[in-house]
Amino acid sequence: MSYWDLGRRPARQEDDPKYEGDKAAYEEVSVFVTAEEAAAKARARHLGDYIAELEVPDETPMSSKGGHRGLIGTTPGQLLGMVRNVQSLDEV
Repeated sequence: MSYWDLGRRPARQEDDPKYEGDKAAYEEVSVFVTAEEAAAKARARHLGDYIAELEVPDETPMSSKGGHRGLIGTTPGQLLGMVRNVQSLDEV
């Protein structure tokens, strides 16, 4: 789920010009192009002990910046359906 769906909101005030960009980022589900990038982020942010490999359909709306992708409008059920493999961080 996205941060937005979890009830989290950007720290900036709604009248801040950068708020809409922050809000858009909060509404996405963050994923990474490689397992190594995902594992590095998980370790750095203490996000858990496992990462999931996803098969994301080509038609899935997403933002892209470097090795990061933001899946837009993806429901938990859709995300679960994309899982192809789960690895422990120790395996990456």
